[in-house]
Amino acid sequence: MEDHKYLQSLKTLEDLCQTAVKLSIATSGREVSIWREKYGSHIFGKICMTAIAILKLLPKSTYYVAVDNMQIWDISSVCTLARSLIDAYNSFCYLIIEEVEKHELDFRFKLWKLHSESERLKMLELIKSKSNRIDKIRENIQELRRKLRSNKFYNSLESKAQKKFSSGEIGMFLTNTQISTKAGINPNYYKAVYKYLSNYVHTYSFSISQIASFKAGDPESLRLLKTAVGYCTGYLCLAIRDFVKLVPDQLSNLSRDIIETIKDWEYIMGFEKEL
Repeated sequence: MEDHKYLQSLKTLEDLCQTAVKLSIATSGREVSIWREKYGSHIFGKICMTAIAILKLLPKSTYYVAVDNMQIWDISSVCTLARSLIDAYNSFCYLIIEEVEKHELDFRFKLWKLHSESERLKMLELIKSKSNRIDKIRENIQELRRKLRSNKFYNSLESKAQKKFSSGEIGMFLTNTQISTKAGINPNYYKAVYKYLSNYVHTYSFSISQIASFKAGDPESLRLLKTAVGYCTGYLCLAIRDFVKLVPDQLSNLSRDIIETIKDWEYIMGFEKEL
């Protein structure tokens, strides 16, 4: 029975992944007029690649890759990649999809770029790089900081917040919980899923206790894999839903089954369902 449920969930995730990849390919290489379309394509592509990587680890998937003819059941890597998929979706929703006033959108993009350059500089400094690019990166940071400080939304913030954002330490000014709420996801659902997956990312005791009893072919282990498959399915549904908002001409390429699956997961993850 557990095997049948798992195979059903796996088939749904595979169908979603194939749909997402087709959407990404169909819109790749388009000329774009706004940065949201450009970066949205890149982030959605990352989500597609992460979904493929997850399916390669899932037993009985058509993507599954055996190692030396051994059946490898790897719940830890599946959960780690699942959290990566969720993080990518949060960035996608925050930066690309959410409808906000133009000055706030400009602030979000400038803050994101400032954080990017600041991180680049820190990594080079930590390895004591002698690259001649460092001075240019410092110049870029100063210019991005100047542009951020001239933004109308930035200037509406309290001075403490302005100092925090102009430091380059933070790439997004909303929390993941706030982003989830704006995307129609019950924040308690997000927190529970993220906490579960993060235990595997950080190799906390909870994850090790599950890994210790995890065995290939075991029905309980299959149930754990099915749980992780569900988390991936829900977020991939929302990513597809939101991507066609960015490229509405692709909505007609969604099958009725995919649309119904998206609606089902909107309900499961949303505010209407009691946890």
